[in-house]
Amino acid sequence: MRILVMDDYRSHGESLAEFLAAKGHEALYAETYAEAQWLIDLIRFDFALLDFDMPGMSGPRVAQGLAKRLPNIQSVIMSAKTPSGVRLAELGGLRFLQKPVYTSALLDSLGQLERDMAGLALVQRPSFSLVKYIK
Repeated sequence: MRILVMDDYRSHGESLAEFLAAKGHEALYAETYAEAQWLIDLIRFDFALLDFDMPGMSGPRVAQGLAKRLPNIQSVIMSAKTPSGVRLAELGGLRFLQKPVYTSALLDSLGQLERDMAGLALVQRPSFSLVKYIK
């Protein structure tokens, strides 16, 4: 699985990318949206792990930009601030992880996203029809 990690706090972002790489994922870190855009020109990411509060562009807005370029990318937003009110609305349907990010919660979230993607791929597969099998 290819994961883009984006956090303006470099040591946090790099630590998460290193942890994910140690778990067998291809994880790369970007500090800014410009760096992330450069990376997605080179690599087709499956997931993005994004900090909510970054200078210039929030994590949910970055997720929207990434989704335009990579329609199948799944994003998870993380923040030290508990989302409420406007922040919840800005999250929309995106998954959220509270900082500090616990590795078990991160792996659970990614596992759920991976299962969601596998189910979506099965339903969208043009050569396979569920209609024949459902009565």
